[in-house]
Amino acid sequence: MKALQHDWVVLFDHDGTVVDSETIALKSAWRLTNEVAREFPGAQHYELEDFVKSFAGKPYREILKKIYPDSLTSLNERDIDRLVAEEEKRAIERLTVEAKATVGTPQVLSSLRDDGFEYALVSNSSLQRLSACLTAAALTDFFPSEQVFSAHDSLPVPRPKPLPDIYLHAVKCLDAEVSGCVAIEDSVSGVRAAVAAGIGQIIGYVGGTHISEDERSSRADGLVSAGAHQVIERMDDLIGLLSATPV
Repeated sequence: MKALQHDWVVLFDHDGTVVDSETIALKSAWRLTNEVAREFPGAQHYELEDFVKSFAGKPYREILKKIYPDSLTSLNERDIDRLVAEEEKRAIERLTVEAKATVGTPQVLSSLRDDGFEYALVSNSSLQRLSACLTAAALTDFFPSEQVFSAHDSLPVPRPKPLPDIYLHAVKCLDAEVSGCVAIEDSVSGVRAAVAAGIGQIIGYVGGTHISEDERSSRADGLVSAGAHQVIERMDDLIGLLSATPV
């Protein structure tokens, strides 16, 4: 194995990448959405499997607007704010109990830390949600607060992926060069954010349980089409890629 390239700054997405949280959160959101449909007619119906496939990596506000294409006449902003807050509360309740690290992630983080890599977490999720997940997944020691960046809370105004703002903010705070960063993302919106930010290397990850075995190939193709340079199914493959990729 070649010597590790320590000049890379590794920026991990959270949901579905570092923590296997997508299925947990999306099941909770799906149940809430079915309740919402009874209160507000006009929703497009999704079975759970299609809901997970369609909305992984997307904020609940965006999900509501997709489910209600005429949302401005079906839901007003006060309704949406209330439902987004309710989704957050329910998701955190479940994630606090059920969230686990994706397979191999603790070992990879330990290796990066021991080998002197700089790395951080760059997520759409709120800091409260990230804290709940990292605690449940026993990953808090790897991510002190100065290495956690939330598009919901770390920016003056929430600007979620696929907008590049949270990546640009993280790179600035870490005093890094954007071209010298590696982004690890499981969703098309996350890859697009990394592309828009100018991240030097973008690695797609399709090892989360929200991506079925049958879906992995098409999901990988989607990530590459969005701009990922490579795709991995096992988190521990990241070490080999970092070793082989010149800065």
